Amino acid sequence: MPADHAHVPASPEDTSPADTDGLSCLVVVSPHLDDAVLSCAGLLAARPGCVVVTVYTGVPGAAAMLTDWDRRCGFDSAGQAMRARVDEDRRAIGLLKGQRVALDFLDSQYVACADAGMPALTERLMRTLAALRPDGVAIPLGLLHGDHIRVSDAGLMVREAWKGPAWFAYEDVPYRSLPGVLQERLARLHARGVVAAPAELPVDTRGKAAAVAAYASQLKGLGRRADELGREERYWRLVDG
Repeated sequence: MPADHAHVPASPEDTSPADTDGLSCLVVVSPHLDDAVLSCAGLLAARPGCVVVTVYTGVPGAAAMLTDWDRRCGFDSAGQAMRARVDEDRRAIGLLKGQRVALDFLDSQYVACADAGMPALTERLMRTLAALRPDGVAIPLGLLHGDHIRVSDAGLMVREAWKGPAWFAYEDVPYRSLPGVLQERLARLHARGVVAAPAELPVDTRGKAAAVAAYASQLKGLGRRADELGREERYWRLVDG
C-alpha cells in the first residue's frame, strides 16, 4: 500500500481541535488528486497528521494517450498529467501537514468500464481503512461525477460492514453548487437507509487558498481561481435510517 508517511496517532498531549470532537485520527477519502483539498482543506488543516486516501492515482499503461480533460489542463499525455498531479497533491497536502496514501486505481477517463473495478476498489478501501484504524472517516457525498459516486458508494459499502468509526460525508466541490445535485444525492442515500445529518466539524480555512492553488493544472482545467473554490466547507454525519 503506497504511502508517503506511516500514520502516527495523536499523542495524549495533543490539544488540536480533533480533541474537541473525539476524532484524534481522521481519514479523508478522496476520489482524485485534488478532491480532498478542494472540499476539505479546512478540516485537514485543523488536524495535522490527518490521512488522505486517494483512490484514482494510477498511470494508465498507454501513458502516451491524451484525453480531453488532460489536454484542457495543459498536458500532452496521461503519463505527464498523472505525474504532475501527484507532485501538486504532495505540495498541497504538505502545506496542510497531512499524510498521503495512494490506492493507484485508474481514473475513469483512462478505462473502458470504470464500474468493473468496484469490487476491487471496495475491498482495497476496506483493507486500507482497517490498517489505519481511524476514529472517523470522511467520504465524498458522491455528487454528479461518476468517479465520485463510485468512491462514495464503495465507502458506504465499507460502512455497512464496519461501523466502528464515525462516518461523515463531505460536499464535493465544485459539483455541490449545481442546482438539485445535492438534494438528489441525499434522497438516494435516504432510499438506501442512510440518513445524512448536518455535522459541525472544527475547520481552519486560513491556508485553504494556498493549498488549493497548488493544483495549478486542475484550476486551469476548471477555469477557476483558488479563491473561488475556498467557500465554506459542509459536512454530513451518516447514520442508519
